[in-house]
Amino acid sequence: MGDGTYSVQESKAVRSVWVWRLFLVMSLIAFGIALILFGSGLTTFGILWCLIAAGWLGISMWLWRMHLKWEASPD
Repeated sequence: MGDGTYSVQESKAVRSVWVWRLFLVMSLIAFGIALILFGSGLTTFGILWCLIAAGWLGISMWLWRMHLKWEASPD
């Protein structure tokens, strides 16, 4: 049995390549929505969607780096 602590490196989100890829696709879609909103003159909503997209992109890159570290670690 473990010592009861939670390790992000052992989570399914880090071990699966599909989680960070999904966040990457969602961020690209959100940037597209932001561009449409900017083009429609809805600047405030465009800025908010840019913030959402940046957050999803940040999560995606963080999970990707954790996944690479998990793959490189010896078992």
